[in-house]
Amino acid sequence: MRYVRIHADGSGRSEFEDVEVTGKPGITVDGVPPLLLSGPFPAGSITFVEQPADAPDWEPHVAPRRQFVIVLTGRAAVTVSGGERREFGPGDVLLFEDTTGEGHVSTPLTADLSFAMVPLLPGS
Repeated sequence: MRYVRIHADGSGRSEFEDVEVTGKPGITVDGVPPLLLSGPFPAGSITFVEQPADAPDWEPHVAPRRQFVIVLTGRAAVTVSGGERREFGPGDVLLFEDTTGEGHVSTPLTADLSFAMVPLLPGS
């Protein structure tokens, strides 16, 4: 399983990191054979977000908390402090941890952008 981590370095500049998580065989529920499991990651809630068609451009910002973002529909780009820009689409998983520093810029690329935000519990 792969996700992209966006975090602030020691000087507060946001950057990307590709993270590979190796799953281990485990049972999720009786009646289902062992699956490869990564986690659990202690999470507090889930919020589904849709980009309105008339939304203004997004400004540079930090993440409001450590949270996973899972792209559901559409495409978006994220640009970090050094100017590196990556595009993401359905099924992509990002972990936003740049809660301080310069932050990042998110840019919706399609009118049908939707994603799920899954905040991690403090201390996890």
